[in-house]
Amino acid sequence: MHGQIGNITLHFSMYVSQITTLIHSGIKGSSRSMLSDVNISFLVHLLWLLTPCHMYSFSDEVNLLTAIFPASYDRYIRPGENRSTPLQVNVTFYFKSIKEFDESISKFSVTGALGVFWVDHRLTWDPNTYGGDLYTTAVPQKRVWIPFLVNMLMYEKLEEIGNSEMNVRVDSNGKLTWVSPNIFESTCDADLSYYPFDSQTCSLRFYAPGFIKNELDLTPVRNTMDFSEYSENALWQVVETNIYTTTNKLRLQEIVMTVKMKRRSVYYISSLVLPVALLSFLQLSVYIMPPQCGERVGFATTVLLAVAVYLTLIQEKLPEGSEPSVSFLSYKLLGDFMVGVLITVGVVVGLRFYNREEDKAIPNYLKRFHKIILGGGCCQNRNNRKVAWNDKDTRDATEKELKSVPQEETPRSPLTWCDIGMATDRFCLMMFGFVLLNCNIVYIIVISSI
Repeated sequence: MHGQIGNITLHFSMYVSQITTLIHSGIKGSSRSMLSDVNISFLVHLLWLLTPCHMYSFSDEVNLLTAIFPASYDRYIRPGENRSTPLQVNVTFYFKSIKEFDESISKFSVTGALGVFWVDHRLTWDPNTYGGDLYTTAVPQKRVWIPFLVNMLMYEKLEEIGNSEMNVRVDSNGKLTWVSPNIFESTCDADLSYYPFDSQTCSLRFYAPGFIKNELDLTPVRNTMDFSEYSENALWQVVETNIYTTTNKLRLQEIVMTVKMKRRSVYYISSLVLPVALLSFLQLSVYIMPPQCGERVGFATTVLLAVAVYLTLIQEKLPEGSEPSVSFLSYKLLGDFMVGVLITVGVVVGLRFYNREEDKAIPNYLKRFHKIILGGGCCQNRNNRKVAWNDKDTRDATEKELKSVPQEETPRSPLTWCDIGMATDRFCLMMFGFVLLNCNIVYIIVISSI
């Protein structure tokens, strides 16, 4: 209606413009003829615009539904007039979002809509018979034949896709469009070898029970899912999707929809990987603490328990079994935990050396150990004598006297158990630091090989 009023206004403005031009130019013989033509043209356009547009009515749609759904229509029989040719059913998927992916129970669920398109030769009509513009209509799903699709990888019990009260779009040429929104769940065994830097591929596998490929041909509309309504997930980033058909060993044709997704690892790096690495290196500081403080064992045990807590948290997130292997992060945490145990043992051994009575003899192997770690001259007593130089001659004579003393005659302080404890601390600090550093480097190399 608004369009008709706009057209009338436009033509009226043109008419007024032409009349004004004729008035200004003076209405003479030829101008009168031109004015008459303008009047006739305007009246014709006015009558055409005021003629009401004809649209199909309620009774037209009722008559259509009565005509295309006679008593002989059986919604349980597959469409297709030529039974030697399989019915082509085109399938696509409108991806909305990833609802859940629980690795511990192998559950993958997405929200979206399954779009199915096919032709039913029994549902055709001539639009001119029904108002002239009735090209499409909507009918309840339960009144027409629809392909009964089942998810082969269903997580729970078998459920019908769609709802009997949903509508199907029917065109005058017999084409049916069925878009069924739902939450689609399937089983998906995760490969958590590179957790939390892993990528997973999960699938939805649909097939039509009872139909073989010679009767029903499932064909993807496109090779990928439709992302026009997609919403990003906070934990997973969809990398790639694929839709293709295959035939299983039972001669049943399946349409497979795969989703390849990559875990967003920033959260896991900041809350898991870095804290564990820092805790591991924090354990080494126990060998820098003075043994007299009495907090060495408590500090080492506390940090060890913190690493154990992180190991427990990761094990709760992962399934009991993972193919082809367990997460490399679990192995790394287990290695860090074992190193933490050895660090605690090293602290206890070192404290025993520090607190041993000095009257007990030091075995030769500990003396050699001390010499290797701290060097043979560490216990040498270097006499730093303070001399007041009164004149140059006295200073030169004193320096000459000191240089004349043989090196081997320099007195040494006796080796004590505290020296053995210091050597033990130095050895443990270097050895466990080297082990932890290599453990983290190996883990980084493995992860970077993805």
